[in-house]
Amino acid sequence: MTQELSRRSFLLGSTTLGAAALAASALGLAPEIAHADETEASATVSETYDCDFVVCGSGTAGLCAANRAAELGAKVILVDVNTENGVGGNSRYVENIGNVAMGTDNALENVGAADHYYDGLASYHRYASSTIVTRRYANDGEKVRAWTTDFQGITYNAKGKYDHGEDGMSGGLYAIMKMYQLAQDQGVQFLFDARAYQLLTNDEGAVTGVLCKTRTGEVIQVNARAVDLCTGGFAANKEMFEHYTNVPYECVIPRGSMGTQRGDGITMGLEHDALLHHPEAVNYCSWILPGHYNKGALTVCGVNQADEVFLNQDGRRFCDESVIKDWTLSGNIGSQQQHVFAIIDQAFVEKIMTEGVTTRRANYYEPGEPVPGFQEEIDKALTRENPRVFKADTLEELAEMLGMDPAALKAEMDKYNGYCDEGYDHDFLKAKENLRKMDTPPFYGFRCLLAFYGTVGGLKVDEYARVIRKDFKPIPGLYAGGSDAGGLFGPYYDVSCAPGSTQLWARVSGYWAAEHAVQEYFPTL
Repeated sequence: MTQELSRRSFLLGSTTLGAAALAASALGLAPEIAHADETEASATVSETYDCDFVVCGSGTAGLCAANRAAELGAKVILVDVNTENGVGGNSRYVENIGNVAMGTDNALENVGAADHYYDGLASYHRYASSTIVTRRYANDGEKVRAWTTDFQGITYNAKGKYDHGEDGMSGGLYAIMKMYQLAQDQGVQFLFDARAYQLLTNDEGAVTGVLCKTRTGEVIQVNARAVDLCTGGFAANKEMFEHYTNVPYECVIPRGSMGTQRGDGITMGLEHDALLHHPEAVNYCSWILPGHYNKGALTVCGVNQADEVFLNQDGRRFCDESVIKDWTLSGNIGSQQQHVFAIIDQAFVEKIMTEGVTTRRANYYEPGEPVPGFQEEIDKALTRENPRVFKADTLEELAEMLGMDPAALKAEMDKYNGYCDEGYDHDFLKAKENLRKMDTPPFYGFRCLLAFYGTVGGLKVDEYARVIRKDFKPIPGLYAGGSDAGGLFGPYYDVSCAPGSTQLWARVSGYWAAEHAVQEYFPTL
């Protein structure tokens, strides 16, 4: 792949979106074929709108920016590629608002509050994040969380999980709908089915609005004194994903994706000489079994445990399997493999059913609690001839099913079992308590896929969410938020120490952009 991709490639991407495209199609979004070619810069404008502040994207960052700007008296227009029934984009699927606290697996520590949080984040990212951005983010996190409840009416529990709606609506979607209703009540104008594709500028290079295109090819012009890019990153753009991450798109799977995160905001920023900040950063979330409930026993107990064996496409172990407890660690190592397979035996299945899991996965299964339905879930998958679940009487037979060399797999498992007998993993130093022999037939193999929630690197921003260009000066009138904005994260996501940081970052960056835009461009409000 060449270093420079065409704008057409970045915007239109690939026609292979898998689950993301299906999800989008089910909502009437159809991002791949619905919009005309955005490279037609000479297209005739069919409608023109004027406002103070235009926000591109209706996810958490976009809705927070729109609500805060409207609260401060600005006339706000929000444009979104989705139809109205897709308002919120990927943010509909989130669970956690984020905490100004450090911890692992929801065990949070509030020592020193903002200072402790800043130090933990900066250290975790080895100072590859913007420390100035991180410092203000840590300072403002609790203020924005309070504003989220006091002004937007969104509540959450002590762990930061969004409260669900009274009708059973999921927490993430309920939060989106609350923010959407508030924005409407404040007079924010929504233009759905309007994919932003080109920034407008004046002779001095200041951003003065945006051009959008509908599915029928009509061009809409929105004039404004400031623009906020909150289009959700590029998780659904195959070419862009592979270009920045160097990970083949077929080796991963988007989880909870609308299929509309095509990198539109980032592409528009790049066209105006914006800098990028760690565009390779991805919010990985370990491996899953597509087609199976992500929080069910087959997935959590079958492929997310430290005391099983993970193999790559060559039938080789590639890590201490306890990396599975940490999304970032498992994502970093898993993305280096073409395929990931989990191997267990019948003794492991019996252990899960009688003793429970070793590795706690969020709030789904607790160590020490038996999971009696594990065998049943495996058997049901085998009955359906699931192409990701296999059972064999010998390791050699299992290797054939998984497409591996039988002798190589048998040798690798024999070596591993020897380490278990010895109580020491000479290859990857796996803790003794997680060394469990796999020698009791039948054997089970799971063909996994590394899942990810989204990209978390983007346009370089400062502590006001202003987009920074190549001379390290802000582009006048241009802001970015959420997954379009890079600054808080280094080359990876920090869920292991800051659960929910992508959501809190979306809120804070949207809040910053609105406040600064009002103060800078329409202070009389």
